[in-house]
Amino acid sequence: MHWNNYRYRKETDGIVIEEYEGEDLHVVIPPEIEGLPVKKIAPEAFSSHGALIETIEVPETVTEIGDGAFKMCMSLKKLILQNGVQKIGENVLLVTAVTEMYLPASVSELVRPWEWGKIALEVAPDNPNYFSDGYGLYEKHPEGYALVAVRAEDERECYEATPGTVCVKRHAFEGQMYIQQVVLPEGVQQIEEEAFESCQALRRISLPEGLKQIGADAFRCCINLEGMELPASLETLGEHALTDTYGWSPSMNGIQYITVQPENPYFYNDAYAFYRRGEHGDTLIKYFGKNETWKIPEEVTEVGPMALRRANLREVTIPETVKKIPKDAFQECNRLECMEIEADQVKLYVPENPVYRKVEISGLFCLDSDGNLKYDYAAYDALLQEWSQILIRCRMAAFRLEYPMQLNSTQKEAYQALISEHLKDLVYDICKRESLKDLEALGRAGMITTDNIEDMISWTTECHRGKLTGYLMQYQSEHLGADEFDFSL
Repeated sequence: MHWNNYRYRKETDGIVIEEYEGEDLHVVIPPEIEGLPVKKIAPEAFSSHGALIETIEVPETVTEIGDGAFKMCMSLKKLILQNGVQKIGENVLLVTAVTEMYLPASVSELVRPWEWGKIALEVAPDNPNYFSDGYGLYEKHPEGYALVAVRAEDERECYEATPGTVCVKRHAFEGQMYIQQVVLPEGVQQIEEEAFESCQALRRISLPEGLKQIGADAFRCCINLEGMELPASLETLGEHALTDTYGWSPSMNGIQYITVQPENPYFYNDAYAFYRRGEHGDTLIKYFGKNETWKIPEEVTEVGPMALRRANLREVTIPETVKKIPKDAFQECNRLECMEIEADQVKLYVPENPVYRKVEISGLFCLDSDGNLKYDYAAYDALLQEWSQILIRCRMAAFRLEYPMQLNSTQKEAYQALISEHLKDLVYDICKRESLKDLEALGRAGMITTDNIEDMISWTTECHRGKLTGYLMQYQSEHLGADEFDFSL
């Protein structure tokens, strides 16, 4: 049905405006149509024909504004709500020019309250459900206040939440561009999931004693967050709550430290990492050390998601105690060169490029039928066959020959043939990198023989790599039956 510029329908308690079809710049929605009160504005009712509207006044008869009701009203600068509206849906002001608004006392439900952080919101003093301190929007609850939105466009750098706050709700600080420090008062018990998502200027946050829970992804993409000091009261930490603070650039290493009050019975830290205590062993949640080699402590039985993401490590040792490693544990560990698996007494070479292969290799941990952690060496060997860079394949082959876990005779012969075929190029590459470690690996793999030792010495001498030449001569003396070389000559 139509009336003036409105298409509408009747319901038992009144009129629902389904679509505005006019061209007015200043719209006053009628309080009644055909003698019935206008009760609701349907979802996206003004979206199709509201691009030029500058102001909209909603009458006091309206109790509900549907999702996206004024979405795409790109010229809309002023939305006037009367006391009477109770529920406001999501995306109501999406792609509009509204920067400030008054929230009347009757409002009892904002479907997605964090969206109101995009405008300066004044709340009626007698509203029993919401209030604002001029910067943050809060819900009132019997147990205390819940911070639901913070003004994203305000350029203040520090915000101290209102005393009496017990919860920081989902997305409350989402997209903050300026705020660098947040102070949460005593009494805050919960930070919900994604509460500080993409709060990219945030450097420091003060967490009070009494905080019990931090939800999943709470600090995702907080790229400048320096560290976190966790209280003794913290009991629960959601997935990726502190392990996904990275930006798009690989140089952004995420959170730099996490400390926990010693009295906390659930979590602890050492100089290198942050852990969760468990009845049957501990979980490595986040490694933040700067060293290049590190052994996961033997108290650890599980490595958490993204626990070593973008770590500086070149070599990591996994003890026999570790029973679970997720596929994303070593995500973007671009410097990782070697993984030592103590349970198998194996070291695996992790190639330097292409980088995405590192994730594939480090993601080959799995559980056998008895629930024990195993590494899929067959899959590792299959990956090697696909590698286009011969020298990288040779280095991987040398490691497999040195540590032949689950290596069948056919594959062993193939690895030996690969290295033999490209030995000269491989030695020149070792000379270029001055990598005594890689030359020693060839020796341990049995690829330095009486048939090639003289050639290898010649190649290293030609490259003026005395240390490498000295190793080869010593190897010849000790393992190939040659006379000991008299260096005094």
